[in-house]
Amino acid sequence: MKELNLSEKKQFFNSIENLYSAGFSYTEIFQTIESSSLNVNIKHLARIFRSGIEDGMPVTELMMRYKDIIGPQYAMLFCAGDTSGQVEEAVNRIRTDIKRTEQLKGSLIASLTYPAILFLGSIGVLIFCQSFFFKIFDVMYTVGICPTSRMILFISAIVKIIIVYALIFGGIYYVVANKKVFSRVLDFVVEKTALGAFVNNIYFINFFYVLSASYDAGIPIMESVELASTLFKTKQSTTGIMRTNNVLKKGGNVASAFIAAQLFSPFALSQIATGEKTGRLGQAFKDVAKDYETQLQNFLSIFVAWLQPATIVIVGILVAYIAVTFYNKLYGSIFRAF
Repeated sequence: MKELNLSEKKQFFNSIENLYSAGFSYTEIFQTIESSSLNVNIKHLARIFRSGIEDGMPVTELMMRYKDIIGPQYAMLFCAGDTSGQVEEAVNRIRTDIKRTEQLKGSLIASLTYPAILFLGSIGVLIFCQSFFFKIFDVMYTVGICPTSRMILFISAIVKIIIVYALIFGGIYYVVANKKVFSRVLDFVVEKTALGAFVNNIYFINFFYVLSASYDAGIPIMESVELASTLFKTKQSTTGIMRTNNVLKKGGNVASAFIAAQLFSPFALSQIATGEKTGRLGQAFKDVAKDYETQLQNFLSIFVAWLQPATIVIVGILVAYIAVTFYNKLYGSIFRAF
């Protein structure tokens, strides 16, 4: 079964929250979702959960077993809420996170659509000019070109454009679909590009929210960190959080353990140290998550502000190249004709 999309996750957890608030048992919750939902994926998932609970499996075990379908961070948040008896609060936090993710996704799509159309359109125009338009100019004032040859050049240009677009979209799909390749690309982005902070902040937000919920649920800090650390996908983050786990296993305090990771901002480390001393570590983790969320929004705003002008400059360079080549071909062909 494939992972639910954001809309399906929202619908799934909304149904759980509403039915749980009404006093339904987990068996009744998933039975109701199974019978009432019109979405095939949600209906199938609810059937799996209902069957598992009827067979005596705890809902938390089912959530973790199918975490790749409902989202690892959401499964962990729900389990933490169930353990602490705060399911409604956990589901409300899940809904908030889904809403934040939808807004982030919407912002990215809105900001990337215009530059992507400009860039891809410019590539198509450039290929068409190089493969058809400029070649016509090369011969039209000398030997000429018959209609059949012109049609062959035109079809060849269109085929080349289709092939280039297919390679671009095929390459993107391959990277996203292949987990090993995607992991390598993600590691490169985090370690070698300016987008590293953007990618890290996405993981840090989920990590600290899950950590906060787990710790507030009464799970020991070492177990909470180990549980939340499974959210990390990059080599840098995984290595850093391993250092944190090692310090905790040796009996070190929480603040020094997070310093050892060499991943987190000074603000995050300060909040964790303060929370540990005041006995409000769960709230400190939540405050850190909110700070990373703010940083993410600020980074996105700056990224969007620079992306469109940068795209226009690149497209302008391509247009200038086409214009210069066009006039060179035009006047050069006329001179050669005489």
